[in-house]
Amino acid sequence: MVTFSFVSFRLLSVTLLSVLLPLHILAQKPKLKSTSWRDNWKLEFKTGVGSLISPVPEKYLDKINNVNIPLFVPGPMGVFSFKKGITSRLEMGYQFDILRIQGKVDVRGTDIKVLTQAYTHSYLVQFNLRETNDFKPLFNYFLNYKIGGVSLKNEPQEKLPDETDQAVVDSEKKYASNVAVLTGIGLGMNYQLSNNLSLTGSFDLNRSSDSAGDVFQIQKLFYNSPNTVNSYIALSVGLSYWFNFSKTKASSYFKARTETEKLLLQSKIEKKKGRSSAKNNSDWYNYKKGR
Repeated sequence: MVTFSFVSFRLLSVTLLSVLLPLHILAQKPKLKSTSWRDNWKLEFKTGVGSLISPVPEKYLDKINNVNIPLFVPGPMGVFSFKKGITSRLEMGYQFDILRIQGKVDVRGTDIKVLTQAYTHSYLVQFNLRETNDFKPLFNYFLNYKIGGVSLKNEPQEKLPDETDQAVVDSEKKYASNVAVLTGIGLGMNYQLSNNLSLTGSFDLNRSSDSAGDVFQIQKLFYNSPNTVNSYIALSVGLSYWFNFSKTKASSYFKARTETEKLLLQSKIEKKKGRSSAKNNSDWYNYKKGR
């Protein structure tokens, strides 16, 4: 009986260890709860430049003070967005853009200084090239698509030819009176600075239209169709901050590093000492065999 009990105890111990050890390892592996509504949120603030690349059709000029917009003139812009991680690669959210461009426009043979301002509100869908549910990679690339609306305000800063009695600025014009449907596509990159903060940048091609059905016509972004109001490009760079609403239990002894923090630390060590430095390798590293 003694021998049988001892063997049974050993078998039971091995069985328990084989079951509990994988669970313990899995519990120690930090994961982003992308499926929970409380976790994996992101705020972004970016600044950059934008440029209008196609004119407004003549049939809409009466809505923008009878002058067209300045083309291929760079102007400052600001971008604010918040997103939610839906899957390991997919994010969805809202984006707000402000664009301000000032330049010369030819009005019946005379160059008039014109100020164009645009406010856009859009729903954003972003696809990341690399997964973000286990950890945030040092470099990540993404493709996004947005649909929404753009409000345009166009103001001549000088009196128009043959219209000396016209006011320079029409204060009665409202942004909401000149709303068009917006679609846009963008390419961008994220560079992780810390566990929650990253540097991000993107290049976007945007198009406004007078047809709501054009939000499903992605190909119309690349040419002027009969429904096109105007198109513009934008280049922006800024900061992105990840955060969770759920609370994590803090250890009373130490705070374990996340996988993202470990990767960032390893990257700093490699940059400082060199990827092939002996200090990055273990004591039993075999230089002849490369392992």
